[in-house]
Amino acid sequence: MNIRRVIILGVLLPFCSFMQGQVERVATASLRTNAQQEQAEIQRKAKEVKTLVVNAAKHFNAVLLDTACKDFIYDSKWRKGELFVFVFDSTGVCLAHGDDSELIWKSIAGTKGIGGKRPLIKDMLSVGRKGGRLSYLWDNAFKSSYLKVVNKNGIDYVIGSGFYPESDEYSTEELVKMAVAYFNQNGKEATFALINNPTGPFVKGDIYMFAYDFKGICVAHGNNAALVGQNLIDQVDSRGKAITKALITTARTRKGSGWVDYTWLNDYKRAYVERVVDPKTKKPYLISAGYYPNINLATTKTFVNRAITHLKAVGARAAFQDFSSQAGNFIRGGLTIFVYNFEGKCLANGGNPGFVGQNLIKHTDQEGKLYVQEIIERARKDGKALVSLMAQNTHELAYVERIDVPDGKFVIGATYHPDSKAQSVRALVDKAIDYLRDIHNSKEQAFGIFSNKDSEFYRGDLQIFVYDAKGTRLVNGTHMGQIWRNFLKTPDEAGKPIVADIIATGVNGGGWLEYVVRNARRRVYVKSIEKPTAFGSPQLLVVGSGYFL
Repeated sequence: MNIRRVIILGVLLPFCSFMQGQVERVATASLRTNAQQEQAEIQRKAKEVKTLVVNAAKHFNAVLLDTACKDFIYDSKWRKGELFVFVFDSTGVCLAHGDDSELIWKSIAGTKGIGGKRPLIKDMLSVGRKGGRLSYLWDNAFKSSYLKVVNKNGIDYVIGSGFYPESDEYSTEELVKMAVAYFNQNGKEATFALINNPTGPFVKGDIYMFAYDFKGICVAHGNNAALVGQNLIDQVDSRGKAITKALITTARTRKGSGWVDYTWLNDYKRAYVERVVDPKTKKPYLISAGYYPNINLATTKTFVNRAITHLKAVGARAAFQDFSSQAGNFIRGGLTIFVYNFEGKCLANGGNPGFVGQNLIKHTDQEGKLYVQEIIERARKDGKALVSLMAQNTHELAYVERIDVPDGKFVIGATYHPDSKAQSVRALVDKAIDYLRDIHNSKEQAFGIFSNKDSEFYRGDLQIFVYDAKGTRLVNGTHMGQIWRNFLKTPDEAGKPIVADIIATGVNGGGWLEYVVRNARRRVYVKSIEKPTAFGSPQLLVVGSGYFL
């Protein structure tokens, strides 16, 4: 190497390193701006929910019971977008639940709440007596509700309203606050035991809880039980930041809570921390959880493609060992690589190495779905696929690809959970399009699945709708009352032709559009597909889903 080249490299390498750092800082700043905007929207919606419940409680007190429940169901005053008022009596019987008439007179007494030990209705009553917020699983998604208990004629009723926040930042803070509330109500032993449960209520996807005393001793950990009992006061991240000390410092502040940023598992992580005090010993602890802001579908695809390149370069045997290593280069935040052969045998799994060597073709997710079987079938048939599943109390997506190499034919992928409404909506629509594209699924079968509340196409407030090219509604989530009606000329509340715009957008490549309905702005994503039929030419279908802003 000549002197001139050495000098040039000596100048360029530091410059390239500087520019890479600049790019990373700009990307992180952009992510923080988006996260701040999402957080502001969620906080606005949380205030709207509280206002709705406070006003509903006043109305409930002012009129007869049947009048109040009728109003909450049929009067649009009590509906804003996806927000509605619900009412349960103290035994868990539903008296009103927006326009979900199927739930009325049914009981949720058997539905478990925080910790999975006692009925959800008891948690609702406990929180509602003081007027407060409660997070819980509802309709296959994480719901945040404001609750208030009203006594009428000697009987307690829970009045509430809620929404489904698709934000890792909000979910992280809510999980910590749930754990803090549980600590104050049930004590440290019960709380730390739940935190230690890797599949318990204080886990949401790759967001898990951990707790320390102020000397740095780990007293609970939802992801690595081996850390419990260890003194981690000197724990640092890959950049030398003293993580545990930073968490303790934040918990010691007058406010007793806050956010701490650091690097973990080769990725940027944000943790929310809050101080608690054992009332018996007066000993303080910190409870915390964190999330990875950079994980999304794009980073997941890049991660999987990097693994495919590595497999082709070093061969299957060496690659599978690397993918399953707990300390290798194929762990990025909550992302790890898994590999199956076409028979369902697990050949690599960075998230759970214990699965390696097992045949998981009959393995099910949290809802009993044979997700491994679907992953293999979809990848083998389509080459690439997104498969939804329910794991660790949240909706997850597996991005998978089929790879054919001299060592064999495999399915390789990674799972992530969408951290925004927009991501969830697009993934849901793409999955519905894939389901319709499958020649083995008739459109009638697809429509039946899309309309089923127990299917993977129903996630909290997100559902699928389908129109034909003339504007006839064929699917409207689980709402069957408007099927076969034509809405082509029906305007929204601002006079905009909703369905005509939806069809035009879908036919012209798909995309996003907004309109006004139920006293709120709604944003929908649509795509079109030509579905073959048994009678003549294919039928054009426009498929979509959306959420309220």
